[in-house]
Amino acid sequence: MEPETLRNYVTENRELETKLTKRNEQYIFDLKKSMQAANLSEEEQTKVLHEMLPVIVKEQKSGITARQLFGTVSERMEQLLTVPPEKPNTSPWMMWVDNTLLIFGLFGIVTGLMSLFTKPEQNQSFSFITLLVTAAVGGWVFYLSYKYIYQYEQPGADRSKRPKLWKTVLVLMASFFVWFALLSATQLLPAPLNFTLNPIVTIVIGALALLGRYYLKKKYNIVGSLSVPRAPRQK
Repeated sequence: MEPETLRNYVTENRELETKLTKRNEQYIFDLKKSMQAANLSEEEQTKVLHEMLPVIVKEQKSGITARQLFGTVSERMEQLLTVPPEKPNTSPWMMWVDNTLLIFGLFGIVTGLMSLFTKPEQNQSFSFITLLVTAAVGGWVFYLSYKYIYQYEQPGADRSKRPKLWKTVLVLMASFFVWFALLSATQLLPAPLNFTLNPIVTIVIGALALLGRYYLKKKYNIVGSLSVPRAPRQK
């Protein structure tokens, strides 16, 4: 918060405190002591009071006390100290990155392991560009599955906005067609452009992709396109 904004908050809080009834004044006094004991910073305390005081001053005219509005001081402190759950990240960009890293990691590890245990002439492992395109386009296809289907299976989802079935089928069929077409096209590229990595290197890169996905998922709370919690079906 900007210093000037903080100073304005402090001034407004002091002015509002002069308008409190005795009972509400005692409530705020006790709340301040509790916030200090909980080691809330001056800025945090100021913001809390700035949110509460206008409401208290307004409602006390109708005989409603701060305790009735916000609960006891202990209950209010519990609310302030409870960290709210982080909002799930459904950004298309972040979900695409999450899906891409997942596909790249799994395909990289699987094809790398297959290459280790097959003869060179039987090796059908993906070349690097093919693997990259498969992951990138597949990541977007997985996101479309979430956008058109899975997000409407979440608890509390507004199913009235669900796209028509024909539109969903058309979009997903087209996206799968593009996915496989690009996959086939990359396999026609000449070897210098679409080189095949050493199996160990492919496995390592795949593992790093999965680790990167795990880190980003934890850091940004990204929703997985194919692991969305489903709402229970009504009987």
